Amino acid sequence: MNHITLQTMPVMADGGSHEGRLVLADGQLVAVFSWVTPEETIGGPERAGGWFLEAGFGPCSALLSVTPPVLASLDEAVTWVRTRLDSASPEP
Repeated sequence: MNHITLQTMPVMADGGSHEGRLVLADGQLVAVFSWVTPEETIGGPERAGGWFLEAGFGPCSALLSVTPPVLASLDEAVTWVRTRLDSASPEP
């Protein structure tokens, strides 16, 4: 199992600074999430805001995700990352 850590980092997106998190798995950068408001979320203001995948690396790469997710909480973001890392791990 990978050790997941989050580091707070502002992210310059859509012309402004957003609250962001670098997601590291065993010390390696695997994803960057930024907080988006309901107005910025795909689907418009009727959808809640959340943590948007700005960039993914390795198993979290956008190449593996048709639509980058908007997740309601950081716990959900970590679970999303863990799922991708686990699915990319070779069977023992």
